[in-house]
Amino acid sequence: MLKKRLFLFAIIFSGIQSFFSQNYYILSSKDSVPCQSINYFNTNAQGKMVELEFVNLQNETIKWEKNDIPEIDKISQDGVLYVKMPLKIDKPDGYYRYGKRVVNGKMIVDIFDDVQTSYRLKENFDGSFNEQGVMKKTTEGIYIRHVKLPTGQVYEVSGLKGLKSLKAIQAYMFACEAYKTEYESNPKYQTCTFEEAVADFNKMCP
Repeated sequence: MLKKRLFLFAIIFSGIQSFFSQNYYILSSKDSVPCQSINYFNTNAQGKMVELEFVNLQNETIKWEKNDIPEIDKISQDGVLYVKMPLKIDKPDGYYRYGKRVVNGKMIVDIFDDVQTSYRLKENFDGSFNEQGVMKKTTEGIYIRHVKLPTGQVYEVSGLKGLKSLKAIQAYMFACEAYKTEYESNPKYQTCTFEEAVADFNKMCP
C-alpha cells in the first residue's frame, strides 16, 4: 500500500512540476521564477510591461503594475515563450518589444508582429472616391524577426536590412552538408516559410 501511495505521489508531483515549468518569468539578472500560471501581461506603446498578473507557487494571485514590475527578459505562458527584443540589435538597452519565440533549438527565431493591414477605396485627385472600386492597401505597425546562431550572433531578418543577414545565415546553414543537399533537391524550400526552413535545419543538423 505504501509503495502504491509513493508511486501515486510521484506521478502527481511530476505532473505539478511539468505544469509549473510551462509558466515562469526570467529577470534581467537571469533569475528564473516559476509560477502556477501567468494570467496575463500588457505593454504600453513603447514596449514596456505595464501590467502583469500571475499565480505564484503559494497559490497567491499577484498583480503588478508599471513601476512595481521588475525588469523581465523572458516570460513563459503555458509553454509559449515571449522575449524582450530590442528594436535595434546594436542598441540592446534602447527601445524594445516583447516578441514570441517561434523556433527553438540550435538556431532560434523570435518574432514581434504588430502589423495591421487596412483597405479603402482610393481617392481621386478631387478628393472623391474612385467609382471603379480600386482599393488602396495601407499597412502600419512593426514587424521584427531576430535569428540567433549558436555562436551567439544575432541577426535581424526583416525588411530591407534583412537581405544582408540572410546571406550570412544561409552560409551558416549550408555548412551542414545534409541540409544543403536537402535544400537544393527539395522544391519545398522554394515556397516554405523562413521559420519552416530553420526548423528543418535544427532537425537535420542538431
